[in-house]
Amino acid sequence: QLLDVFWSSHDPTQIFGQGPDVGDQYRSIIFVKEDGEARFATSSKEREQAKHKENLVTTEIQQTGTFYPAEVEHQKFELRRKASLMQLMGELAEEEFARSHAATKLNAYAAGMCPLATQKAIEDKLALFLKAWPNLHQIFSRL
Repeated sequence: QLLDVFWSSHDPTQIFGQGPDVGDQYRSIIFVKEDGEARFATSSKEREQAKHKENLVTTEIQQTGTFYPAEVEHQKFELRRKASLMQLMGELAEEEFARSHAATKLNAYAAGMCPLATQKAIEDKLALFLKAWPNLHQIFSRL
């Protein structure tokens, strides 16, 4: 399922970048930890190549090396661009925000990259929250 999202969220035939973003950090790549993952990724790449008969899928498959987290300003990038969703997160320290599972899910939602069932669950919860919002405002305005 993760590879399905990966293939559908970018153009794996672009060389050394995505759209207007060009450079090593924008290339299409799958990092794997072990041989089983490498075989699975290779098989997935072959299926993707069959869909792109006229263009070469340039996605690389490499062993995972040392992991370096993205800079703070790039953590949950899509969520940060949605002020209304950021307000739902409340005031979190940057480190707590970066580790937050809720922020991770909302980031995928904001980017339009979560499975349909998750998207629906988030939208249902947001609707419940927004429905209750006027009542919460009334309750707190009386304090």
